[in-house]
Order: sequence, then structure tokens, then C-alpha cells
Amino acid sequence: MFDLRTFRLWFDLLAQTFQSQREALNELDRVIGDGDHGYTLARAFAAADDEITNANPPDIGSLLDVAASALAENAGGAIGPLLAAFFAEGGVVLQNKKTCSMDELAEFFQNGAAAVSELGGARAGQKTLVDALLPAARVLVENRSSADPVDALEKALLAAREGAEATRQMPAVFGRAAFLGERSTGYLDPGAYSFTLIVEGLWFAASGKEGKRTDFQPEETQFVPAGKFINHPEQMVQEDNQGLALAYAGIVRYLEDGFLVRASPKAAGKVGLAMGHGGGHTPSMGGLVGMGLLDADVYGPIFTCASGIKIARAIQLADRGAGVVLLVSNHSGDVLNARMALRRASRMGIAVQPVYLGDDVATAPRSALDKRRGLGGLLFALKIGGAAAEDGQPLFEVVRLMEKTNLRTATLAVAVRAPTHPASGKPLFDLPVGQMEIGTGVHGEAGVYRGAMLPANQVVDLVLQRLLEDLGGLLQQSVVVFLNGSGGTSRMELNILYRRVFYALQEQGIQIAAGVVDSLFTTQEMGGFSLSLCAVDDELEEWWRRPALAAHFRWPVDRIWG
Repeated sequence: MFDLRTFRLWFDLLAQTFQSQREALNELDRVIGDGDHGYTLARAFAAADDEITNANPPDIGSLLDVAASALAENAGGAIGPLLAAFFAEGGVVLQNKKTCSMDELAEFFQNGAAAVSELGGARAGQKTLVDALLPAARVLVENRSSADPVDALEKALLAAREGAEATRQMPAVFGRAAFLGERSTGYLDPGAYSFTLIVEGLWFAASGKEGKRTDFQPEETQFVPAGKFINHPEQMVQEDNQGLALAYAGIVRYLEDGFLVRASPKAAGKVGLAMGHGGGHTPSMGGLVGMGLLDADVYGPIFTCASGIKIARAIQLADRGAGVVLLVSNHSGDVLNARMALRRASRMGIAVQPVYLGDDVATAPRSALDKRRGLGGLLFALKIGGAAAEDGQPLFEVVRLMEKTNLRTATLAVAVRAPTHPASGKPLFDLPVGQMEIGTGVHGEAGVYRGAMLPANQVVDLVLQRLLEDLGGLLQQSVVVFLNGSGGTSRMELNILYRRVFYALQEQGIQIAAGVVDSLFTTQEMGGFSLSLCAVDDELEEWWRRPALAAHFRWPVDRIWG
């Protein structure tokens, strides 16, 4: 039998554990992810522990509800909604309970495992936290009549550890690691390992262990990576957004709860556009808030999608009475948080429709378009859909145009230098000098091909061939081109690359209806670029040509704006 005090101690220990394991988890995640899993969970469980302390919940169910809400709000990414779903099931099972029996704990874990699998779509053997969660839940069910709950928890912990260890030999199926395919084998899954720490924390708490873990280390609050002009890692996304709004006060406004909105909202009765995503890609979507583009935007922490709770608030801010389109870049964390946001926005009475945007040809064939990762090509759908919304087109028409645009878009990225994480200062992946990687993700995920560095013209020819083959029969007479710098590529290099794009398309009889050369979606100082093509027809080209004005994008580029 466990009491309320046990569960309070559990979260106190988890806050300390994830702080002490922060760097180890970051390093584990750096190999097959984006290197911030430790930061994410340390922040999230510290927030959960603080919320529990402040709320002083009267029963275990209420405590778990508080924890679930805090994790959803502060973790973001894919792990946030998954852990929130797990603990929320405990809130249901233990509603109004001041004690928890072994039978109830087994039901909590069993229902939590089902909720996580349903939300994320993962099964055992797919290199996710489910590989640790399911064995732990199974052992607790098998021992639900045990007279020694601490012993039963220890058995569950051993099962979770065994399940997590087995992920080393599994190729990833979900998340950013999935794009590495077989290259993701040989490494422990960070989510699975983290769940073993969660079970371990409950075992410690049930054993009556008090105080701080012996391996607990206080957070290094003043660490700033060399070569980064930041004040504190925890505030850099907020300060980035504040600086943007201060510099372009006539276009975008920053709200103190972390949202970016248009300084001059569009007229009532028009469709709104909203988005939520991760920080660290400046100017990104914040630079695209404005007339003919986004109405509201919210950032999560570095490389971690904003929570579903915050995205729902962005939808609310974008609503002008005619419904809202939620743009979702097709990444696992973005999709999971979008689902949560859509449910919450619907309960608010807002007519909202998602548009899932995926354009990276390196991650899936055209026959599996819904599995493609979102990259810079989402600019096309935003610009065309934003023009239709500004014009007063109804919700279904804006959605139709954006989905049509996404279908006709293809993108491929190239990296020549890995970026560093702005909080840890460590590279997000290893790329030897003199080599380039094709298929790199916007979050700094490692690509799918690595080879010797080639001259600019040859690189463009390789990329263009792949894009044109992908678009195939969708190509009619013209394309819109977007050459996006990754953050550490000079304007000189981008112009040289675009020159080759222009002439190579011209040689193949393909007209460029419009061209954009800029660094809109960056990954810190990563050297490289992405090339996006949209095979436009007369309808899409007409909407593309409509005016737009944001802090970091304007169309037409030669128009004199008053």
C-alpha cells in the first residue's frame, strides 16, 4: 500500500534524478536525436515537482493530474504528451484516493501503457519508451496480489531496465531517430532509459528513501557555450522572440505569456492561421507572422515543440470568427502536441482544421507522403494559404489550397558542417571535415547519405535531379523555388547555389515562376542549405503572387511598402 506521501516523494526524487542525469541523457539523445532530452525532462519534472508543492493536492489522483498538466505544458516535443498521458491515467484510476493498493498501481501502469501506445502509435520492439513501460506494467499486473509492494516494484524496475537495454539492437521506427534507419541500432533509446528512471524513482519512494539522491548535482545556471551571444539557456527562446518583436513592432507583437501575434490583426470574419513548433530555428515562423501569413505563433524550448496547451492558446489567438487552420510540420512531437491542441481548441468551440506539412523526399517516397518530414517547403503552403485567408476565403478552401500545395512540394537538404546545441555547446551530429551529408533535418538530425564534398554546381545537380524525379507528373510549366540557408552558409554561397538552380531548370525547359533565397529556417550555425520546389499551376501561382508582409518575408520583394 502506497500513500499520498509516497507519491509526493516520487516526484521530488524524479526532479532531482532528471537534473542529475541531464547531461547523460543529452549525450544519449545527441547520437540519434537532437541532444536535448536531458534538458527537456529536467525542466519538465522540476516544473511538475514545483506545481505539486504549490497545489498541495489532497489526494493521489489530483497529484497525478497536476503532474500530467505540468509535463504537458513544460516538456513539449513527443515526450511531453506521452508522459502526460501516462500520468493522467493514474489520475483517473486514483481519483480521490489517499492510498494506492498494488492492484490499483498495476491498473495505473497498464492503462498508462495503453494510453501511451494509443497516442503515439508505438508497439513493443520499435525503440521507444513503450519498450520499458510495457514490461514494467506486465510485471506489476503479474504481482498485483503481492504482499510485498516494494519487492514487486523492484521486479518491475528490473523488467523495465531489461526492456530498455533491448532497444540497443532495435532500429528506430518513430521520432527523429527513425530517419537514420539501421544507423540508429547500437544505441539505447533515451525515452526507454528515462522510463526506467521513473520506475526507479517510485521504487526509491516506496522504500522510504528520503532527501536528495547521492548523485544529485545543482544546475549550472551560468553556463554559456563558447561563441554564443546568449544570457542564459533557459531564457534564450523568450529573449529571441522579444527582440524580434521590438525590432519589428509595426508587424509583430510579443505577448508576455510567450506568443507572437500580428500587430494589426486581420479583419473579423476571416480564417486565421496558427502554428506551434520548437525554438532554435530563427527566424522561423516568428519571422513569418504578418499580413498574408501567420496570425499567431508559439515556440517551445530549443528543438522541442511547444506543448499542446500552448498551441491551443495560439489557435485561440488566431481565431477571427471564421475558423483557424493549424499548420503542423510533420515531426513526431509536433504531431502529438497538435492532436492535444486540436482537442482543446474544439472544446473551446473553435472551428479548427489541421494541415500536416511534409516535404522531405529523403525520409519517405511520394507513395508515403504522410510520412515525410516537414522542411522549408512549408513556406509555399503558408504563403498560398495565407493569401487565401487574407482574401476572405472560407476555411475549407484555405485547407484545400494548402494541402494541394504540400502535395506539389519537394525538398532536400544538404549539410557540410554540424551545428552545436546552444545550451550544451556540443555538436548535434558528427560530420568529418571534407564531407557533406544529404537528407539533413531542420532540427539537425543526421542525414541519410554521406560522401565527399563536391563543388556547388554538382551538389545542386544531385539535389535537383532527386526533386524533379519526385515531382514527376506534377510538373507542368513552372515552379516556385526556395533556397534556404541552414544558418551558417553565407549569402555569397547561397547566390552561387541559386545561380546553378536557375540555369539548370532553364536548361530543362522549366520556368521559375518565383524564387526566394534566404535563411528562414535555420539550425543555429549549421553549414548547408535546403532546396524546395513547388510545381505550381495557374491557381497556385495566382495565390503566390498576392502580397504578404512579415518581419522576415515580404512579397513581392520589389514592392515599396508604406
